[in-house]
Amino acid sequence: MWWQSAISSAAMQAMRSDLSLWKYGRHIHSAASNGDAITYFGQRDAKFLLSAVTSKHYSHLTDPEITFAGRSNVGKSSLINAVLRSSSLVKTSKKPGHTSALNFFSLSSRAYPGSITVVDMPGYGFRSHQEWGKFIMEYLSTRKELQRVFMLVEAKVGELKSTDESFLDLVEQYGVSTQIVLTKTDKLKRADLEKISSSIIDAATEIAPTAVLPQAICCSSRAKTNIDQLQTEILRVCRILPTSK
Repeated sequence: MWWQSAISSAAMQAMRSDLSLWKYGRHIHSAASNGDAITYFGQRDAKFLLSAVTSKHYSHLTDPEITFAGRSNVGKSSLINAVLRSSSLVKTSKKPGHTSALNFFSLSSRAYPGSITVVDMPGYGFRSHQEWGKFIMEYLSTRKELQRVFMLVEAKVGELKSTDESFLDLVEQYGVSTQIVLTKTDKLKRADLEKISSSIIDAATEIAPTAVLPQAICCSSRAKTNIDQLQTEILRVCRILPTSK
């Protein structure tokens, strides 16, 4: 396939270690908690850094990094703004599915030492593979600072689309730890959401069994549901908060 490349053995080893913690129930935040996230983000400082269309633009950034990815119109900008506690820091593209830039943001807090880089990946749409394929492949396959991709799927859609599946093929090929985040969950009943979450995780782990974590985070940027859970996970994977005492 067009996206195939060599897999980083170091990345694969780190990702498998992370997955094993989930498998055996040790991925519980024994020290990091949602309360820590509330403290951190209550004193947070978030700002736009740069837009990149080549790796030379971001190669000087060395803080732990997380990336948000998803189909066009999945609610990515709204969710990132909710996570960063901002109303307009992340802008919605005027041409969804047709942009090629990675947008980088810095995140820090007066409450804890250390900084994080947050990346808003272009929404993948009808023409995305042709327009940003090579650049995104380079980013995913070589970015050693990248700790996790949070892949957004709209809960109401209820399934993975072909573009989601292609992206999962990429993260599997490149050994990138990836977690599914279901968006706009306030539009569904809890019982329906549980079924959809389970179904999407089953489908995602079948496509990317070594890359995808076996648990989704179900969020709503409008209702602010589970935003603190997502914030806690970001702080944990970027080692801002301890994972054990």
